[in-house]
Amino acid sequence: MIWAVLAARLLLRLHESLPFVTWTYRAGVIEVTWSLIFFWLVLFWAWPVVLRPARFKEGLVRAGRGIAAVPSMLRAGMRRSPLFFVSWAVLLVAWQLASYIVPAGTLEQPLVPGWDYVFGETLFGMSRFWAIRELNFGFATFNFEALAPFPTHGGEPTWLAVFLAIAYHSGVTLLRLLVGLVGGITLGVLTGLALPYWPAVGRTAWAPMNFLRMIPLLVAAPWLQFVAGNTFSGITLYIAFGAWTVLVVATMNAVANVPDLYIERARTLGASRRQTYYRVIVPASIPEMRSALLLAMGGGWSLAIAAEFLGYSSGLGYLADAAVQQTNTARLLIVAFIVAFYSLTTFFLLNEGFKKLVSWMPQQAPGETDIEKLAGAAQEA
Repeated sequence: MIWAVLAARLLLRLHESLPFVTWTYRAGVIEVTWSLIFFWLVLFWAWPVVLRPARFKEGLVRAGRGIAAVPSMLRAGMRRSPLFFVSWAVLLVAWQLASYIVPAGTLEQPLVPGWDYVFGETLFGMSRFWAIRELNFGFATFNFEALAPFPTHGGEPTWLAVFLAIAYHSGVTLLRLLVGLVGGITLGVLTGLALPYWPAVGRTAWAPMNFLRMIPLLVAAPWLQFVAGNTFSGITLYIAFGAWTVLVVATMNAVANVPDLYIERARTLGASRRQTYYRVIVPASIPEMRSALLLAMGGGWSLAIAAEFLGYSSGLGYLADAAVQQTNTARLLIVAFIVAFYSLTTFFLLNEGFKKLVSWMPQQAPGETDIEKLAGAAQEA
């Protein structure tokens, strides 16, 4: 992170007369160009190449092997679960056939658009959402007029503007989601670990915590908008509250489900109450939090998109809201695919990070479930 900032400052100090220097930096305003972005990426990746060549080479080799293994993984997946791929193919073909059968009606956009319409005319039309001329971060103002034309200001629509529009609104939603989830998960886990330490407090808080968890969070969105307003802090507070209500109860359950055998052995070896709690109970409760963390991640996506429906002028939820107002089913499908891709990616990253967090636990053999182990034991008997 430090090198990312230093690389940007180094590029801004280069003289404009040098070759390929197309950007400027005057009076706190940075004229962002594709040349600046390209050379920043080169400098950013030069750090691991120069200082950690072995690790960088290993990363490239692993990435290459992963890309090369994709076709074989797909073939293996088709052999293992052919119905999964067949069902998806049937759904895609059925939707395309329905686009030919369903009448157009009186709407400006087709109610059941074909895939050619979705990823052709509709996707290209999303270039009009690229209208971000500048962003002010306090220390500097970033001007983006040199990156692509603005269709809303008379510019020609381009595929580059489509990419920039999706990237900008995706980045806004991801930033809101990340800040809200980090705050909510951290506070939820800490609260869930702190309350059971004092049994009387834990028993007192159990009912109110479960009551808060039962409140429909989508109903609370207008209230939170009224209290906090359409601000960055308002939407992140909303996401954090949703993650907190899930994690605090799940953490308390995980602590309560720690086997008494662990506690008895620790106390037998002379551990104090505090040592037993923080060195035995807390680590032993972490593996059971996996489902709650994944549930909080999925809920965070739902809350972020739902909150952006309520008057925000940026984010993937804003794109979906604009599509709903125009009855544009094709654009709703595009936003749904984008959100689904991001959700699966964040789900995978969180799951892999959790595996490393509990790597000290004994792992079962890949592809072998508990049911299969029990069946094998029964056959041997």
